[in-house]
Amino acid sequence: MPNLNQSKTGYYTFLAIFVLAIFSMGNWFERYQSLPLILAYGSSFAAYFFIVYKSENTQTLLTTGILVRVLLFLSLPILSDDLYRFIWDGTLLKNGIHPFAELPGFYLDKNIDGIDQQLYERLNSPNYFTIYPPLNQFIFWVSVRVGDGDWLVTANVIRLILLVADLGSLFMLQKLLIHYGKSANLAFWYFLNPLVILEFVGNLHFEGLVIFFLLAGIYGYEKNRNWLSASVFGLAIGTKLLPLIYLPYLFLKGLKERRWFISILAGIIGLLTFLPMLNIQFISGITGSLDLYFRSFEFNASIYFIAREIGFWIYGYNNIALIGPLLSILSFLSIIAISILGWVRKWSLPKSLLSILTVYLLFATTVHPWYILPLVAFGLLSGFWYPIVWSLLIFLTYIGYTQSGFELPAYILVIEYAIVLMILSVEIKNTPVVPKCRTISSGQSEKFSDKSPFEGG
Repeated sequence: MPNLNQSKTGYYTFLAIFVLAIFSMGNWFERYQSLPLILAYGSSFAAYFFIVYKSENTQTLLTTGILVRVLLFLSLPILSDDLYRFIWDGTLLKNGIHPFAELPGFYLDKNIDGIDQQLYERLNSPNYFTIYPPLNQFIFWVSVRVGDGDWLVTANVIRLILLVADLGSLFMLQKLLIHYGKSANLAFWYFLNPLVILEFVGNLHFEGLVIFFLLAGIYGYEKNRNWLSASVFGLAIGTKLLPLIYLPYLFLKGLKERRWFISILAGIIGLLTFLPMLNIQFISGITGSLDLYFRSFEFNASIYFIAREIGFWIYGYNNIALIGPLLSILSFLSIIAISILGWVRKWSLPKSLLSILTVYLLFATTVHPWYILPLVAFGLLSGFWYPIVWSLLIFLTYIGYTQSGFELPAYILVIEYAIVLMILSVEIKNTPVVPKCRTISSGQSEKFSDKSPFEGG
């Protein structure tokens, strides 16, 4: 029987593996280096499951989560090039230029401070207008001004904001888990999730900020703090338009509780965040970008790729210009149907948001890894395990990156969606699963929960 020292040695070994694996992915490996990336991610995920499952000490978990994020401040993002569009937009704003006014190529010969060929060549979509709302643009402007031409400093200003958002999400998750009668320490399944760490503080994706706003909105709703709830839901919309999909459900849920106005206020507050940049250029640019997004972009989709293959058989070519908008309509109708179902069956708020976003992602033509991360938070609150499994499998999409472009083998999609949908179907049929964690009550010493990681809770 292993002694206590051996047990601690094993635990801290896994902690070291976790930190080293994430550090290497954030600082060493390019995204086209598929084999080392997948090995490192698999190692980090195995270590993540072990250290959170064992939950040696919550202070250790918190310190580890902060430490591994801070280590990502040492270099520019190497798994994503979105930063360079942030810098481009922020630099235009710094020079008093509306980022939606012209396509990036227009500014190359205008002698604008900070705008040059080197930055232009790093843009991932130079032929498209920017798609980032004004709240994001404000953050870009601040980070560029602080960075003053140093890209790493600019990146780290954004990272600091997203680090604070992650800590805020941890805090809100703990508050909500207690509200729903669960252990507050389940929140570390979110905070230490390798994909959460890599895609937010590592790759600078603003879903991390959106998740914080959404969790704060749920908390405000559950505590009858209506203005707080409406305000932060509105800020979530102002950060990324996607949270608009939750408004029909919030309206229906609020009808019986006489709080339907929360959804209306959230929508109004979301729109108000657009006012600082609102003009004809903004409207033209963002609508054009959204149209291109639904008609041109495709990545890691499920239903869309099936429809695309049928389209190849019928038309002889990829008819995304038709299939994309059609799936958007079907997605909207499905979201309304799920909203009504959640309202009628009196689902919890997190379960309803989880279901709505899942349906949206299944119909989407583009499902980047960071898109699914709100599901991890909602799943912990509603007792579903499949989002964490998806956060493991979706990293396989990095296999598709090469030095010359991107091409994802079809079998990766089959593996990813087959496993996720299988687990989802089992969970819908049975009691949702909850991972094991320590249970800590105020004034009591720590002790393990007696539930297995696959029992309902």
